[in-house]
Amino acid sequence: MTLIAILCIYAALNAFVSYAQIRFLEKERKQKAQILSEEEYQKAANIGIENEKFKIFSNFYSLIINISWFSFGFLYLKELFINENSRLENTLFLLAFLLITSILNLPLSIYESFIKDKAHGFSNMSVALFIKDTLKSLILMVIFGFLIIYALLFCYDFFGEFWWIGAFAFSFCVILIINLIYPTLIAPIFNKMEKLNDEILLDKITHLMQKCGFSTNGIYVMDASKRDKRLNAYFGGLFKSKRVVLFDTLLKALNERELLAVLGHELGHFVHKDIIKALFNGALMLFILFFVFAHLPEFFYEESNLVGVDAGVFALLFTLGNVFTLLFSPFLNALSRKNEFAADRHGANVTSKEDMKNALIALAKENKAFIKTSQIYTFFHLSHPSIYDRIKALA
Repeated sequence: MTLIAILCIYAALNAFVSYAQIRFLEKERKQKAQILSEEEYQKAANIGIENEKFKIFSNFYSLIINISWFSFGFLYLKELFINENSRLENTLFLLAFLLITSILNLPLSIYESFIKDKAHGFSNMSVALFIKDTLKSLILMVIFGFLIIYALLFCYDFFGEFWWIGAFAFSFCVILIINLIYPTLIAPIFNKMEKLNDEILLDKITHLMQKCGFSTNGIYVMDASKRDKRLNAYFGGLFKSKRVVLFDTLLKALNERELLAVLGHELGHFVHKDIIKALFNGALMLFILFFVFAHLPEFFYEESNLVGVDAGVFALLFTLGNVFTLLFSPFLNALSRKNEFAADRHGANVTSKEDMKNALIALAKENKAFIKTSQIYTFFHLSHPSIYDRIKALA
C-alpha cells in the first residue's frame, strides 16, 4: 500500500538521521573534551546517544500506530460514528481519533518522565502531577478540540471546492489567538506564575527591554522545577499580552549578567522581528499543507478506509502532516539557525561576548546537552545551532 510505504520511508529516514547522530556522538566522545569538563562531556554524549535511541523507538512506535489506523482503526471509527456523515458525527470521529492517539502515546511520556529523565537527574515529576497534567490536557483537547474541529468541518461544508482556503484562514486565526492567550490563560493552568520580586534585577530587565522598545504586562517566574530541572526562558503572547517568563531553574543557575545576556538574546528576536517572520513562515507552510491535502488523490482515502467521511481529509492531515512538513523543515531550520546567531550577537551587545558565552556554557551544563551535532542531524532537525557553533560564532 502506498500510504504505508510513505510512512515507512518517513520512519526509516528519521531512524537513519538518528543513527548518524549516534555514530557522530560515539566518535566525538572519544575526543578531548571541549567547553565542558571531561565528565560533563562524556555524560552529555551518553545522554545524547540514549535520546536518539529513544527517538528511533518512538518513531517506529508511531509507525505501528499509524499503520494500525490505516489498516483497521479508521474503519472501526467510521462504523462507530459515521451514519449520515453529518458534521457532528465527523467531529466526534476526529475527536475520538485524536484522543485515542494521545492515550496510545502515554507510555512514551511515562517512560521519558519517570525512567529516562529521572535517571539523568532532569525530571522532578511525581505520579500525582503527571496524572493531573494528563487529565488537564485531555479535558482541554475535548473542549477546544471539539470546537475547532467543528469549525473546520463548517469550512469544509460552507466553502465547497475552496474549503481549504477557509480552513487555512480559520486555523491561522486560532494560532494567533493561542499565542495571544497562552501566557495569561493557558500556561497558568499547568504552572504557577509569580511576578519577579527581585527589585534590582527587575529594574535592570525593565531598562533592557525599554532600550529595545519592548513593552510587556509583566516579568514572571514560573515554577518549572516541579517538573523538570532544565533551564529556559521565553517571551510569550502578542501585543499587550506579551509576558516575560523565567524558569525558576534559570534564576538559580545563572548569575545576573548571564541572565541579562539570555534575555538580550530573546530581545534580539523581537528587535529583528523574528517572531513576525516565524508567523509568516508558519502561515505559508500551513497554506501549502492545506492546499496539498485538499488535492490528494482518491486512493489516499481508499487505502485508509476514509471514503465517504468528510473528516477524512483532516485525519490524513494529522496522520501524514509530519511527512510533508519534513520537506520544509531543512529550509525553515536554516532560517531559524541564522536568526539564533543574530540573537546571540544581540545578547552579547547588551552585556558582553563573555557573558553570552558563559550563559551558553551554563545552559549546556545544566541541560546536559552535547555541544556538537552532525551535519545531517543539523540539516533535518536543528532549529538552534549547536552550542559549539554558537560560541565559535561569538569569538
